[in-house]
Amino acid sequence: MAIGRYYLISVFATSVPLGTGATVASTSPVAILCGTTLSTNDLNISAVRVGTLGAASFPSNASNIASLNIATTSVTGGQTAAPRLLAGSSSPGAQTTWKTAGGTSAAALASLVLSTYLWSQELPFTAGANWGEWFTPGFEINVPASTQVALYIQSSSAGSGTTFSGEIEYSE
Repeated sequence: MAIGRYYLISVFATSVPLGTGATVASTSPVAILCGTTLSTNDLNISAVRVGTLGAASFPSNASNIASLNIATTSVTGGQTAAPRLLAGSSSPGAQTTWKTAGGTSAAALASLVLSTYLWSQELPFTAGANWGEWFTPGFEINVPASTQVALYIQSSSAGSGTTFSGEIEYSE
């Protein structure tokens, strides 16, 4: 029996899951997935995955930085994302609320101010580039109660309508 509830949240986890990634067309950090913990619950991130899906064109000799950060201020925009229960009791439901910049009616996540870095990985700016990282049990990334955590993409050169995927596995 699991001692916690384990979830998967993704850029694609809207009520109508589609393979429509979050679009990034800037060299500034852009949030593609954001979660807010309750005042009574923290969460522990055990895996992060990111990838470059596609674009009309890619800049030459460019790269992306995917980062997991604490974000300040309240998130606006985006779509509500529904985490999928991987293991543990289904009651109570997930205590963290999520927003995504991907999906059917993809809309940018706005108003977030990037703060503390929790994790980052550089990726080549090309179709199919991806990275996944699993954190050893006991070394998960803890996100305290009443905190926002966001998965950001920052490009060294702006692409043309480039879409990105992102997933986080976590426990509560």
